[in-house]
Amino acid sequence: MKRIQNLLLALAMLISWHTPSYSEPLEPDVLRDLIIPPFSLGDRVNDKGVWTLLNSGGSEAGYVFETEPLAPLPGFSGSAINVLVSLDLEGRFIEARLIEHNEPIFVSGLGEAPFHKFFEQYRGLSIASAMVVGTPYGDNGSNGSFVYLDGMTKATASVRIAHESILAATFQVGREKMKGVRTKPPAFPKPNYQEDLTWDDIVTQGLVGHLRLSNSQVDAKFADTLWEDDDPEAQDFPEDPYIDLWVLDVGPDSLARAVFEQDTLDELAQFKSISEHDEPILVFETARHGLVSKDFVRNTSPSLINMAQNVSPIALRDSDLFVSLKEDVPDGVALILRTDRRLGFDPASQWTFHAIAQRSHGMFQPEIGKATLSFEHTTHERFFDRMEPPKTLAPWVEALINRQQDLIAAGIVLTLLSALLFFSKALFQNTVILKCFGVRFLSAWLFLSAGGGKGSFRL
Repeated sequence: MKRIQNLLLALAMLISWHTPSYSEPLEPDVLRDLIIPPFSLGDRVNDKGVWTLLNSGGSEAGYVFETEPLAPLPGFSGSAINVLVSLDLEGRFIEARLIEHNEPIFVSGLGEAPFHKFFEQYRGLSIASAMVVGTPYGDNGSNGSFVYLDGMTKATASVRIAHESILAATFQVGREKMKGVRTKPPAFPKPNYQEDLTWDDIVTQGLVGHLRLSNSQVDAKFADTLWEDDDPEAQDFPEDPYIDLWVLDVGPDSLARAVFEQDTLDELAQFKSISEHDEPILVFETARHGLVSKDFVRNTSPSLINMAQNVSPIALRDSDLFVSLKEDVPDGVALILRTDRRLGFDPASQWTFHAIAQRSHGMFQPEIGKATLSFEHTTHERFFDRMEPPKTLAPWVEALINRQQDLIAAGIVLTLLSALLFFSKALFQNTVILKCFGVRFLSAWLFLSAGGGKGSFRL
């Protein structure tokens, strides 16, 4: 009867050990103490542990949330790994902090410090980046668009589950609260794609964005404002063009060759070899707008033109490249702008280009009035590739790779032991010698299995 009771108790403990247990979100008072200055806790967004994050001025700066209520993925121990994640409004990690876990390798093996250090790698990364835990296998390491997080050889399963918990919870918040944040790998120009195109082909196929407005059309945007009479030229020549703007993504070589002379192509090729994550955007204007203000400085962000994608602004900066256009391309003021794909720009998806029409009223302290002139554009996807996430190895395959040195050592030891038992049968017929050898061998085996006392023991 006692044996049956012990058996049932052991069975109950085994079931409880394999059953995930999920905790309630942290209380506000506890959560406030975990947020790093100058940020502070804002309002509760939902009952799943998502809160707004405020900056030092009290304005909304992002979101803070726990991963367990949003993505309760069971860890190696069966319990979820709970991480406190802080994101800014552009989808960048402010901090990822471990709150609670029950992973055996860290609880009674490697210690807590390596696990806490792993989460420090997220700081400053964007959820738009393709993040992978561990060392790249095969060809996956040849492309620098992936961000590889340094995992731990003897704790791969725990670290990977923690990473997946962070991504699952973060993407859920990103989709629901930050509509403009892209959560898929960025597209990039196909390096070997070749297509012979002319300027007429580009225009006919809609590969270039175009905005043309007359003086009267822009004048109408300032109607009934302080600045409605502050452009005499628009009133004298209402049908003349105020803006004739062209925008073309020249990241794909086929598009660049269609519009640039060879000297600009050479400069652009050198630029792309150095700034491999930047997407070059050609903008040129043939009418009155002029693209930039009088005080514009090269290699800075122009104040009169900007871009957005999925509502979120895209950072633009002058690339400071010499622009020489082919004869069949309209002549005007031209710039090659640059934007970093890692910061959220997806060149294969639709984006919006904005030009600012600006007027001033008054002589000594003029008041500035602005109107935004916008159009949408998409470059055809045939010019781009989109990275697929690297294939994940089966857990048992990765376990064999990570423990291959241990397995080789174990094979050598077992081979020697088998040979010793086969050729020394008489020696081991002595019970005392056999017990002594068995105890010492088992002790040495357990010590080595535990990583030389470092706590990586696995049953």
